[in-house]
Amino acid sequence: MPKITINKKDVLKLVGSNIPDEKLKDRISMLGTDLEYVSKDEICVEIFPNRPDLLTAEGFSRALSSFAKIKTGLRSYKVNKSGYTFKVDAKTKKVRPAVAAAVVKGIKTDDIIIKSIMDMQDKLTLTHGRNRKKVAIGIHDLSSIKFPLTYTTKQKSFRFTPLDKSNEHTLDEILETHPKGKEFAHLLKDFKEYPVWIDSNNQVLSMPPIINSEETKLKPGTKDLFIDITGTSQLAVEQALNIIVTSLADRNGKIYSVNSFPNLNPKKIKIDIKKVNKILGLNLSSQQIKKLLEMMGMTMIGSNVIYPAYRTDILDHADIIEDIAIAYGYENFTHEIPNISTIAEEDSMHIFKEKIADICIGLGLQETLSLHLSNKEDEIVKTNASMDIIKIKNALSREYNTMRSWIVPSLLKVLKTNKHNEYPQNIFEIGKVFIKKGNNIAEPVRLGIALCHNKADYTEARKILDSIISSIGLTSMYKEAEHKTFIKGRVARVSVENKEVAYIGEIHPEVLNNFEIDNPVSIIELNLTDLFVIKSKAK
Repeated sequence: MPKITINKKDVLKLVGSNIPDEKLKDRISMLGTDLEYVSKDEICVEIFPNRPDLLTAEGFSRALSSFAKIKTGLRSYKVNKSGYTFKVDAKTKKVRPAVAAAVVKGIKTDDIIIKSIMDMQDKLTLTHGRNRKKVAIGIHDLSSIKFPLTYTTKQKSFRFTPLDKSNEHTLDEILETHPKGKEFAHLLKDFKEYPVWIDSNNQVLSMPPIINSEETKLKPGTKDLFIDITGTSQLAVEQALNIIVTSLADRNGKIYSVNSFPNLNPKKIKIDIKKVNKILGLNLSSQQIKKLLEMMGMTMIGSNVIYPAYRTDILDHADIIEDIAIAYGYENFTHEIPNISTIAEEDSMHIFKEKIADICIGLGLQETLSLHLSNKEDEIVKTNASMDIIKIKNALSREYNTMRSWIVPSLLKVLKTNKHNEYPQNIFEIGKVFIKKGNNIAEPVRLGIALCHNKADYTEARKILDSIISSIGLTSMYKEAEHKTFIKGRVARVSVENKEVAYIGEIHPEVLNNFEIDNPVSIIELNLTDLFVIKSKAK
């Protein structure tokens, strides 16, 4: 988890109170963060991934101020209309299609504030931005820019002066020689043209997600800022913009729109007071819940909780209940000893999964972990598969609007993300998938294995599957099958004790191309739930 080390004097100024160290330590620890230390000059805090708004000194101070009952309630942020505009070249859709921008004026920059802005940019792109892949942020001196702007792509021979350099470089040279270019070149290596921001004077602002221009860099005395954000997810891009501009507004900056961005309108979610009390084991009134929510920077009107646009972690009522519990104070919950006697025992299925994982590791495979959420594009379209997927009602993102039906797409996405790393890449994952069974949903546990290198084939995958099955004292039978995700004639259905439990085969070139994978891939998907039942009966 990321850590932020922030200037203590600056934090207390933003909080609006000179909180004593002991109270400071107590409140920070109970806020839902992990306090490392409070010293004479610094505060070091570990921030959980679900709260990117706390990664900035301003956002952390804002939350602490509310939690410490100094400035409670929903903060209001005004977006001033302006004539600042940009246009988006259609070519960017193939590279980094998501884009947003804003202007913030009146920031009195000094060394502390410039450091805070740079830390904000780095921490957000590393975590929320998935190390610049999903979101990349550029922050510029507005006085150096002539509107309107253009977000476009340029050929590799296009030249500009990157940050911390004194002369122009081609885009290709930046990727080959600049430290940031070398570090993030893998994010652009598959494209013929690279994205750039250009102003009306043909001056380059940035080459996202790599580097900003030297001409528009921040310096002491900069008062007005232009923020550009690009990425692969429009929702994530706009969320990052909201976090940044509200943080700068807490520095007394004034926010100005660029096109239709940012949208800082508060959001709302309905909660059930009875359900809140049942889950927490409390008996809170509506007014008490409202006061607790105000400690978390929100408010409540009727049964609707109103929360700020920078709170990216709030997805449903469970997240609101968690905030109510934090504000109430976990230390204030009554400890109760259950009036039943039980003897703990490790779940036998868990033991089985651990054994399978150990076997896979012993075979030289590296374990991965993916989300249970997916989308129709990855589950069906890119894999040429045919299955009945489970859609999520009121999904907040098209990227995560279904439950995954199998593990193969998850493994292919991991391989796609890690194309810049060394081969071979032989990975496995053990996890649930979600399948419709009449009116119910089954959640079998499966093992997925992907072998990716220039000689990966069916034979290698079969040797691994045979090793796994034989290691648990069972035998397997292979029967040629047809499956459009795999190459015809190079795919089989696998049975154990006359029960079909797995698919094994070589991924079809069309599917590899859909996931932008350059090397051959052989795959195993094994139903561990069924295999566990077979193994249990065989004892």
